[in-house]
Amino acid sequence: MPGNFPGGMPGMGGAMPGMAGMPGLNEILSDPEVLAAMQDPEVMVAFQDVAQNPANMSKYQSNPKVMNLISKLSAKFGGQA
Repeated sequence: MPGNFPGGMPGMGGAMPGMAGMPGLNEILSDPEVLAAMQDPEVMVAFQDVAQNPANMSKYQSNPKVMNLISKLSAKFGGQA
């Protein structure tokens, strides 16, 4: 389900099927830094790229905006992001 990670459908929040049970989802979606990052097209393109292929994270390690979002989500989901 990585392609359907938070931000894939802005505004849907925790109402997406299969995501209601994810720990901390509401907390993540109420985090102003995460919401701001999800509004940035550059960050979301990178995030979706990494969600589809985690090996692509190396392409973004020098981008602090992308890494900040990935770090926050990884911390919230226990490293599953």
